[in-house]
Amino acid sequence: MFRTVRRLCLLAICLLGVCTSAQAWGPQGHQLIADLVTTLIQGRRAERELKDLLGSMQLRDLAVWADCVKGIGGPPAFANTVPGRFPECAVFETPAETALMRDFVRRNLDACRSEDADEACHKQYHYADVALQRDRYQRGSAGTSDHDVVAALQASIAVLQGQPAPEPISLTSRREALALLVHLVGDIHQPLHVGAIYLDAQGQVLDPDALDLHGQALFAASNRGGNAIALPGGNLHAYWDLAPRLLSLQDLSELPALAAHVPADSGPVSEWPVHWAGQSVQVSTEVFKGLEFSARRFTAKGPQWSSNLPDDYAQRCRELTRLQLARAGAHLAELLMALWPQAPR
Repeated sequence: MFRTVRRLCLLAICLLGVCTSAQAWGPQGHQLIADLVTTLIQGRRAERELKDLLGSMQLRDLAVWADCVKGIGGPPAFANTVPGRFPECAVFETPAETALMRDFVRRNLDACRSEDADEACHKQYHYADVALQRDRYQRGSAGTSDHDVVAALQASIAVLQGQPAPEPISLTSRREALALLVHLVGDIHQPLHVGAIYLDAQGQVLDPDALDLHGQALFAASNRGGNAIALPGGNLHAYWDLAPRLLSLQDLSELPALAAHVPADSGPVSEWPVHWAGQSVQVSTEVFKGLEFSARRFTAKGPQWSSNLPDDYAQRCRELTRLQLARAGAHLAELLMALWPQAPR
């Protein structure tokens, strides 16, 4: 426990500095979750099973794989387009690891027949866009799909249970499934990777399920998890991706104790991601609380609305980030221990 708390505190120094990439929770956030899980499963069968799958790699390394694979371009070369750019991805930039990432992208590039034709399918595995008017995740509602973050987590769980991944998601090894699982459990606890606000041209809130919007009309109305809400110096989604920077050394040292008080899940493990997504949808209402939006304007990246954060927003963000990181660590540890239960005595 002491070693992991020390690691969390050392990582805080990194978080309080400059973050170099805008990924869910940033690479440091995903590594925080992995370190927390490493503590929570110590001495359990899950720890041994992970070591067998990881080899010389650590869980914190694998936690960023699903973001690193985004650097692999499309056909015909499927080359790494950002070699050396992200230090956390260096472990995957060997010829053997790059070949594995290229194979994953080949299989998961366009099989989902995406409504968003400009985005690779595997990049859509990281999120859903459930309207904040909902209080749970339900497949078929606006912003959900058979290749969203819930579906991708369910596919990963299936493979780790010895079953095939349901189409359109393609996972061909337990290690690949584990890499996706570890990362996406982090993503699903980032509120803006699940909850979304839908706005009209005047910046007023819409309910896309009530309006029965489809296709491009749906995406034109959505802020895409906060990416289309401009803030001074960035956007709302990036603000939350980098939120672990707000945590203090004390906050990070308290994460194991906070995780220990997260209630256990129940029911089939395949349904746990549905529960987690619903929880994040509910948390997302706090993310949007107090925000007002400008009229829509069009940019090279699509429709955009502007907003400013309330004075107490940073503190609210800090508290929610602590809670969501602890939940992510607790839920992932619980899931791994459910997938690899202790042998009966």
